[in-house]
Amino acid sequence: MINREFLNKHYSDILLSNMDRILSGGTIDDGLINAAEDKRMSLVLLIRISSDISLRIEDTIRELKKIEPDMYYYPPADFHITVMDILKGELNRNLPDNLDSYAECIKECLNQTVPFNIEFDGLAASDGAVMVRGYYDEELAGLRKLLRETFRNNKLELQERYETVSSHITIARVKEKLSNPKGLLSYIDAEHYYGVMKVESMELCFHNWYDTVRRQGTVFYLFQSNKL
Repeated sequence: MINREFLNKHYSDILLSNMDRILSGGTIDDGLINAAEDKRMSLVLLIRISSDISLRIEDTIRELKKIEPDMYYYPPADFHITVMDILKGELNRNLPDNLDSYAECIKECLNQTVPFNIEFDGLAASDGAVMVRGYYDEELAGLRKLLRETFRNNKLELQERYETVSSHITIARVKEKLSNPKGLLSYIDAEHYYGVMKVESMELCFHNWYDTVRRQGTVFYLFQSNKL
């Protein structure tokens, strides 16, 4: 497992740096008014979440709804971890013509990566979202580095907003001003354990900001060349 202290600090720093804004009601995401019609499309490599982990997250969402009923809550089918933002969210972006080139590079990298684990333990928050904390094995860090090198060597554009270092699952976003921010923070601060998921596949997905509109691309299996 990658340095847990580092990831704990990363998640805690996000919460602490947003604390005042959360207590003031959070930052409303105006795009959620028409989330299902959002047209900011991006190309992303992601991990879908196993059913057992998803069920435990659904329990958390039911409790969160009692505290903040007006937040936007992701349905289980939309739970995911972003491995890498390849082409950033852009209004009316079209599926890239060189999608097959991206797919081939990803397949090459995943064929050098063995299945690994992500442990989900605790919640975190920013001023606009609630997340499940993920703690991953070294293989994911190595894969991200390999992907960046492989895209660069094949002269494929990479538009990461920032170099992703976490493995969180966003489960809720601020749609209306928070009505009970102290209650929300108290719940987030409590212990929440979701279990360990073995990652054996990843999905190259063309989707919108909230994952409500998506065109599933190739599903790759780690250390295999198969695809669905």
